[in-house]
Amino acid sequence: MTDETAPNELLPMPAGAIELPVDTFADTLRALAVAALRQALVERRLALPLGPEAAAEDDGRLLSLNRFGLQLATAGISADQIAIDPAHWAEVATAPQLLLAALVDEENDVVCFPGVLTGQEFVAAAEGATTEGAQLLLPTDAFAGGLDRLLTLVQLLEPAALPRLAFRSGTTTLQRQVVVVSDWLTGQLDGALAQLFGAQWQPVTQGAFFSVGIAAPDANALALVAIPLGLDGQQLVCGQAADHCIERFVLQMIATGSSASSPDGLVLRLTAAMAGDLLPDGLTLLASQGSHEQRQSAVADTGIELVFHGGQTLIDVRLSYPGSTDLVLPPLQLPG
Repeated sequence: MTDETAPNELLPMPAGAIELPVDTFADTLRALAVAALRQALVERRLALPLGPEAAAEDDGRLLSLNRFGLQLATAGISADQIAIDPAHWAEVATAPQLLLAALVDEENDVVCFPGVLTGQEFVAAAEGATTEGAQLLLPTDAFAGGLDRLLTLVQLLEPAALPRLAFRSGTTTLQRQVVVVSDWLTGQLDGALAQLFGAQWQPVTQGAFFSVGIAAPDANALALVAIPLGLDGQQLVCGQAADHCIERFVLQMIATGSSASSPDGLVLRLTAAMAGDLLPDGLTLLASQGSHEQRQSAVADTGIELVFHGGQTLIDVRLSYPGSTDLVLPPLQLPG
């Protein structure tokens, strides 16, 4: 029987490729790429925070590198195209700031990073991209600069210097989608809130509020949507990723009003997941409706709260924590 030639004897090692240790435990292209990125940071002695630690290998998650939102797209080592999941680019609130390409040789644990695109560069490249199902296909050579460019960008720039952009292409528009608060009264939950943030609709009952550490529901509460949150190291995470965190908390969004069919107010309440626990100091809840902005930061608090009353102007909600990428929700709308 003729011995097969090993893959690394057929293909030369790409320039700048990272060879992982033989005992690396990773069973997906993304897991190998994340391991290679971590190894590169160690080898270059760069103390840049990379997270979320508990869910970095999850294909549906964005990475955070030194507070920059980073999407990781992977393909085989010899691929000439890379498939990009455009779901994150549907809204400004959830769009990454950088898109990193990784070519992976699973058999030999070798990873090559051809380069990175900023949000602006991705949107420009995506305009003429071909599609495969729901995926966008970009040529590998559209990514330039290798890992060096990525590390230069995240070290020399502040996160605010790279805007989050939604992707628009012809009649197909992936953009900010407004969440209509009145839909919550009938149990309808916007897809972005549920899929990207792990939001859950809950009945407005005494038990629902007790379960997240609130003594009693508001007298005029009409609907309750809760987002589980946590700290993975210094990084804010939400949804299932929060289940693995030691420090966990919940954002309650409570539609209020005197009419059972039309909410005219919104309460945003951030509380520890366990009754009596304190929120992490420095955790900040910010929300704005037009020129009206509210902000509260936790300092030895079990909960913080913001309240809005009516108005057709959209309500923008953001959570921040020192050292973390901000968590930005889709805009919320109350009936006028």
